[in-house]
Amino acid sequence: MRTRACPFLLSMCFIVSGAIAQEREISLDREEASIPSAPAGLRFSGFFVGSANYNSRIQMVPEFAGSAPVSSEPRRTDYRFDQFSLGVSKVFAPWLFAGASIEIERQGHRHSGFDPNIGCPGTRACIEQFGTESIGTEISLHRFNLTAFAPLGNGLALSFGRFDTPFGYERHDAALNLTATTSELQRFGRPQSMTGLQAAYQFAPWLDAVAWLVNRWENETTEDPPEDNNRAKSVGGRLGVTPVQGSQLLNLGIGGFWGPEQDDVNTHARWIVDADLTWSASSPLLVAAEFVYGGESGVSFRRRGIPFAADEVSGADVRWLGLYALAHYDVVSWLGFSFRYGLFRDVDGARTGVAQTLQSFTFASIFHLSELVPDLRPPGVTYARTRHHLDWVDLRLEYRLGHSNRPVFADAEPGIPITEASNTGHVVTAQLVVNY
Repeated sequence: MRTRACPFLLSMCFIVSGAIAQEREISLDREEASIPSAPAGLRFSGFFVGSANYNSRIQMVPEFAGSAPVSSEPRRTDYRFDQFSLGVSKVFAPWLFAGASIEIERQGHRHSGFDPNIGCPGTRACIEQFGTESIGTEISLHRFNLTAFAPLGNGLALSFGRFDTPFGYERHDAALNLTATTSELQRFGRPQSMTGLQAAYQFAPWLDAVAWLVNRWENETTEDPPEDNNRAKSVGGRLGVTPVQGSQLLNLGIGGFWGPEQDDVNTHARWIVDADLTWSASSPLLVAAEFVYGGESGVSFRRRGIPFAADEVSGADVRWLGLYALAHYDVVSWLGFSFRYGLFRDVDGARTGVAQTLQSFTFASIFHLSELVPDLRPPGVTYARTRHHLDWVDLRLEYRLGHSNRPVFADAEPGIPITEASNTGHVVTAQLVVNY
């Protein structure tokens, strides 16, 4: 079996001849994607995203647990320029290549807390209120890698960089998902990114493995930076099996992540066990699913107020579990439909700030507009571990219903005590994704 390298921009990529164990997510390797005036051997590509959004209510997430996305203020419709990404890659030799990307992102996140002038002293009743964060534009060094293949067996891929955590199908970037929003599992249940060392090996066309040693758990919900927050490192890995290849593709994976993640504390590890599945059943049908079970020891966080009042927690062992299942079907080449069910059970309230069971039902229609252009080939890039290719231009119309067994959705103004909340929230999104 012969191993070859491929350029990529936003995530690590393994391509082994005869195998389908790859993370080739946004390397647009068409000649038309290259900039003619670029230096020899450099390849430029990326994507940009715009949207129109309506929120009925925003989910309350106490500040110690992070925040919830704000695509628009409650009961308003806003037009947004969400993301712009530019990446460059270069192949130096069949065994050595590198890539990096920057991302400009218009982000809105909001947490809940207490009045900073009063706090929550004593035993008096306390009331949550939304923070006053405004939507802002952030520029980030998004992904990078330097990858070399060592001549060991089928080829051992060794990389240094910042990568997408290779669990499941969902990714942070809108261009790499079949829905406009991500699941609760992706938001709260596992790390989305990691910075450090990674090694991958293809044992056979049907069996691959990847392992890593990285700084920390990085997640946009808690806005964790790439730099470590203590002296300990985090480790993890994934074992992938591809029992069906050919006109259909079935990939199964199991892995985990382990490491102390509290500030300046080198004990009390946070861990997860993750299982995922992608099945390209036929050219128009794709099924993806992921399950995560996690825990952490020595966890402490503040008292919560009305409308989900609960006592403070000190030095507790906490647990959570989550899952999502997605089905996508292309009725014709230019029109597809997606449905995703998501569930997240925060047993002790450590991940979302509230002991609750969150569920979501997401329906999306996707118009592959570039498929209507005669003789325009697709980019030649697929969604993670699938046979479903990305398109140059997509228009996504999505409706998402969120539900909790606790009243965690509110439409109050920032800084105003929230005395009433709902168990449900509605989000409507029209999203345009352009790859280049």
